[in-house]
Amino acid sequence: MNATEIYRGEVLNITVFDKGFVFAVKKENSGGSVMVKFYGYDAVNDKFTSIKKSVYLKIKFGFEYEEIADTLGDYVSCDAAFLPDGRIMAIYSSGEYYIFNSDGSVSLSSQLTYRGSGACDIALDGDCIWCAVPDENAIIKYNPADAKVPMRIGGTVASTFDRPCSVTKIDGTLYVCNQGNRKIRQYEIASNKIRDYMTFKEKVYKYVESGKRKFVLLKSGLYEVEV
Repeated sequence: MNATEIYRGEVLNITVFDKGFVFAVKKENSGGSVMVKFYGYDAVNDKFTSIKKSVYLKIKFGFEYEEIADTLGDYVSCDAAFLPDGRIMAIYSSGEYYIFNSDGSVSLSSQLTYRGSGACDIALDGDCIWCAVPDENAIIKYNPADAKVPMRIGGTVASTFDRPCSVTKIDGTLYVCNQGNRKIRQYEIASNKIRDYMTFKEKVYKYVESGKRKFVLLKSGLYEVEV
């Protein structure tokens, strides 16, 4: 496996769009105080640029980003996705989540937990979403319409996952990043098969694709990988 460095440093969050992705990073200025900066990566033209906060927010939350960001306060550490009905969902690692209407108003504010543990990340699957539950070594399928969990894979007594922290759905396959064993595992939904996809020497937090290019967020930074 070959890896090409895109950005080295602490990446707080990454949001994919049709031509690439935007991400937020933590930086320390010359005075010693910490600040957040925003970058974009054009995967079509292989271009890395610094972007305004407004660009980051618009891609992450849509046209009503100002109202959504004001409501959330912490608009960086949450993961967000556009639901099929046009609403926007934002979820934190604690399981706290919000669903916003297309006009930016709050439709629902709640807590998503499984067996008392917080769920995190969002991977759309029709009207449902997949989330990771690190403390339960599991991923769950969640239906926001009826607040039910129709499916769970893994568990504390299983070795399927090891502190999973994110789920990405591409076609009919889920890519689950595991902090514990530093692996990305594939789950084929139709066949119910699970296998190792990539293994790293450091913690892996996120896997995304843009076009036919593959990217991973590791503890040390953001990389393009070739399998």
